Amino acid sequence: VYSDTTADALQTVLADTRFRRTGSLTTTTAAPISTTPAAPTIAAIPVLLYHQMNNPASLYSVSTADFTAQMGYLKTQGYSTITPQQYVQWLKGNSAGLPAKPVLITFDDHILSANAATAVLQTYGFTATMYVVSGFADSPQGWNMDWTALAALKAAGWSLQLHAGPTGHSLTADACSYPLACRTAGETAAAYQARVIADINAGETALSSRGLISGTSITFATPWDNWGQGTADTEVTGWYPGYLGNR
Repeated sequence: VYSDTTADALQTVLADTRFRRTGSLTTTTAAPISTTPAAPTIAAIPVLLYHQMNNPASLYSVSTADFTAQMGYLKTQGYSTITPQQYVQWLKGNSAGLPAKPVLITFDDHILSANAATAVLQTYGFTATMYVVSGFADSPQGWNMDWTALAALKAAGWSLQLHAGPTGHSLTADACSYPLACRTAGETAAAYQARVIADINAGETALSSRGLISGTSITFATPWDNWGQGTADTEVTGWYPGYLGNR
């Protein structure tokens, strides 16, 4: 659910129960999850996605004022933020320990302006999760956070998870628009699979070696919100979604 919008629009978003981010927030089995039966059952959890702040030229931006209004609305409606670990726990059928009205707040791409969200989140006692492209952090372009800034974000209470490795978010020269979700010209199925696995593994290593995640990323936000639905290539659609869900 994209939420780069106003507080009034957020009320409409929260009224919609289709909150399972089935494509962009793919679960893995990396970390141990409690299997203790839980009650009461929580039918749906909102997952809100942001990108950047205070950039009126971008459709993916929200102002600090609007973000503050949205967080205030969530607070007054009784919502509490949860972590990716808790979200995966819920997906596995276990609601133990979850607040009565949970919400998962996420940002993609670690754009520098997202730092403006930290103070707002802290005001309301909220947390958020940043999805990291390791290649962006390796070679910051002036608009995104490097590894030092990401470590500071974690120290400020954010969770970090993987969005892509060194190359998985970049457009390629041969018009393979979604690098992890399509094969390049002449690429065999085996080579494609090896490339995807290598990129994701490299991204996880980059995060874990810096202490930003423990081991592997328990969730994964697919680059460009694409997990193969944009291609008719059965070598992709027959493998990529299943790989993400079962790795």
